[in-house]
Amino acid sequence: MINFTRNYLLVSQSKYCESLARFISNYGKNDIQGRMRAWQIHAYGGIDCLSLNDSARVPPIKHPDDVLVEISASSVNPIDVAMMGGYGARLLSVGRRTTLSPDQIEFPLTLGRDFCGEIVEKGHGVTENLKVGDKVWGVLSPFHPGCHAQYAVAPVSNVSLKPSNLTDIEAAAVLYAAVTAWSSLKITGELCLQSANGKRVLVMGGSGGVGSCAIQMLKAWGAQVVATCNTDAVTFVDTLGADCVIDYTDPDAERRIMEEGKYDIILNAAGVSNTLYEETLKSKGCAKYITVTSPLLRNVDRHGLALGMIKNVIDFVSSNLSLRSTPFFLGGPSVRWGYFIPSAKAIEEISELSSSGKLMPSVERTYKFSELQAAYQKVLDGHSRGKTVIDMKSM
Repeated sequence: MINFTRNYLLVSQSKYCESLARFISNYGKNDIQGRMRAWQIHAYGGIDCLSLNDSARVPPIKHPDDVLVEISASSVNPIDVAMMGGYGARLLSVGRRTTLSPDQIEFPLTLGRDFCGEIVEKGHGVTENLKVGDKVWGVLSPFHPGCHAQYAVAPVSNVSLKPSNLTDIEAAAVLYAAVTAWSSLKITGELCLQSANGKRVLVMGGSGGVGSCAIQMLKAWGAQVVATCNTDAVTFVDTLGADCVIDYTDPDAERRIMEEGKYDIILNAAGVSNTLYEETLKSKGCAKYITVTSPLLRNVDRHGLALGMIKNVIDFVSSNLSLRSTPFFLGGPSVRWGYFIPSAKAIEEISELSSSGKLMPSVERTYKFSELQAAYQKVLDGHSRGKTVIDMKSM
């Protein structure tokens, strides 16, 4: 019994020393109080609202299934630029207090949704499939503090091992856009219930982050893909594997879109209105028009939580009742809203597609961590031909 007690104490002491050494190693890179550098906003507004905080607190692990990641690279997504200006502030603030803690304050707010990095600490509920020191990629919902900082905490369900064939910069450019495309097609578009093989799909905005990922996914799933983009992006979208690429500035663009139809699914990733969807969707077979820029957050911003949600219901119902074809509840087409919905299943499938080379990122430009404001301006200017990535290791 004495030997057992002695051995138990030795093992416990050893584990404590290992944990202490890991803590010192990780946080000693900043200072002993666990400080880090982070780009944050203290009010909503333009690029000037972004400020570099050299003494932000390293976020603590509060849940057993969380991991703390030292960020090596992160991308800038349109949602980051929109949130900087206050987009979705009302609903997202409620979500943060609900999902994180009731006393969660709004500012300072760190933006950034997807990342690549190394696990430096993990909660006791995280399995051995992920270890301290593992190189991972991950994604954060808009309800969580972002990753445009040296460290970020993420739920383990939003993190997986980085595909070995991708660099850190490439890996940081994938997940937010890819998960948005996956959830819009698989969940909203119900491709989780039926095969995409042989379906005809129109992707509007094929050169953007969501559109480019959607094209590659759909081709990997066996769909026939027609994509639209601007003139200077035609070659790029063609390399993604689209069966037909249409320059939307072409005077004959509408005619060509209609000739290539009719479509089982139209995914509007362009953020522009589309007046052709009713004419180009199949009249039967539960065809779907899916937009990833729904009015949900905008309505709540304008009208408040209660009235905004009522307005959302009205907008959603009226957009479907306006269709003149067979009613959607009788198998006719429907209008739907697509969203970023993080899930372990989505990340697992995206990882498999990336590892096999069927879903590859396109990085248009990389910025240093100190140049983050310029990166935001690049995304704000629009017309991207690939992702904008922040090299967090390059100060």
